Amino acid sequence: MAAVAWWLTIEQSRSMSGMATDLGTPGSFAGSWVVMMAAMMLPTALPLVFEFARSAEGRRGWQAATGLLGLTYLSVWLAFGLICYAVRSGLPMSLPNQGLVGLAALVLAGLYALTPIKRASEARCRELCALHGSLPFNLMRSALVVGTKYGLSCVGCSAALMVAMVIIGMSSLIWILILSGVVLVYKLAPAASTQRTLLISAALGAFGVVYALMM
Repeated sequence: MAAVAWWLTIEQSRSMSGMATDLGTPGSFAGSWVVMMAAMMLPTALPLVFEFARSAEGRRGWQAATGLLGLTYLSVWLAFGLICYAVRSGLPMSLPNQGLVGLAALVLAGLYALTPIKRASEARCRELCALHGSLPFNLMRSALVVGTKYGLSCVGCSAALMVAMVIIGMSSLIWILILSGVVLVYKLAPAASTQRTLLISAALGAFGVVYALMM
């Protein structure tokens, strides 16, 4: 699914070339956002998906429940994306200086990485990847609960990056790849040291400068 989503994301970025700040209609945005989240975020959720499937295997309907977990996880990200869309739609269509706005968004994403909320959400993501025992409810309800909890922790971990994505545009494959790489480091790399966190924050600030110079 993630591989197909990446293929669709690449095709979307080609068709939307030159439309960096145009989010389109709510329906088109929702479709593009879900595809992009499946490409960017599903790979980071694989440890949890495999852990859930391992714990549920052999129980009635475990395959469907595992699929529901993935859909629930993406639904949380869809809800977050629609909130971003509503906020962005309330701003002027053409921002005064897109380069400086993108710079500010990426710098703020770097600063967000230093906050207690970000650190707590990242730790929660790692904790939820291990289910710590048998699933407490019937499988479908467990999938909904686990997918929602993990999705919310992921939003707390990567929200600033996704806000930056909406601001700098979803049609640039280069920026999608860059921010996807940062998300992978956040979610799958060993727990970050203070030094690595500062390096990632500095890198996001540097990316912001590059974006401003490119615009």
